[in-house]
Amino acid sequence: MRARPLPQAGLIEGEGQRAWEVFLQRRSQLTDRMEMETCNGCDACGLRCMQGFTITQAEWEEIQAYLATQPADTVARIQNQQKTVPWVGAEDSGATVTYCQFRDMEKKNCSIYPVRPTICRIFGHTWWLPCPIGAVKHVPEGAETVWENYREFERLTIEEWAQKTGENK
Repeated sequence: MRARPLPQAGLIEGEGQRAWEVFLQRRSQLTDRMEMETCNGCDACGLRCMQGFTITQAEWEEIQAYLATQPADTVARIQNQQKTVPWVGAEDSGATVTYCQFRDMEKKNCSIYPVRPTICRIFGHTWWLPCPIGAVKHVPEGAETVWENYREFERLTIEEWAQKTGENK
């Protein structure tokens, strides 16, 4: 199946716009059925927020729009944090991991949480991305379908979108 590219936010028209709107409805219906109360104050998923996951152009643009509303010093503080750290338990080997550029390493949370991409929204609430501490006991039905729908859209890594659009946030 070929991925559907999405034009820039605000310029999405026709079939691509309708497909994205339908997807967002399905995603919202899924997330409304998630046991989010088990996540309140927990950051166990955040310890797995690594560089390299893929998102859609619409998600990238939503992140950029959100960042534009945030204090510039806060965005710069998070952007300038050291994201590559020793792999816990393998420090002697020299192995490292690189966290997502939007993870606030000081506050230990997601700096774009209100506009986090689909992968971040469903993490811990699917059988293939289970809660890392086993706190989520119920995985809502339909997660696989939502994920399959999401996979129909063109997705690039955050770093690839930044390069493609000329944004360095």
